Amino acid sequence: MSTSANEPEELLGVDSDTRARDCEEEIRQLRATLHKMKHEMAELSMRNEELEKELRRANRVVSGAWEQIDVLRHSSSWRATAPVRAFKTRLRGALR
Repeated sequence: MSTSANEPEELLGVDSDTRARDCEEEIRQLRATLHKMKHEMAELSMRNEELEKELRRANRVVSGAWEQIDVLRHSSSWRATAPVRAFKTRLRGALR
């Protein structure tokens, strides 16, 4: 009878050993996944910084272009040629 009484303990011991190994394996896999995700986050952070720099540069270019348009539209030559542009627009509309 003593052997049958020890069987559940042995089974529990095997089960707990198996569970402990399973938990250790799961922890190892989770740590590996965490390490991989940290690496990916670092790469994405660097890419984000690059894109933000590119966006700032593009915004400066666009801002400069708008400034040039503004200067052009407020120039005396733009005002002087306004009647010619208006006539041309009306003529184009009439020909359609």
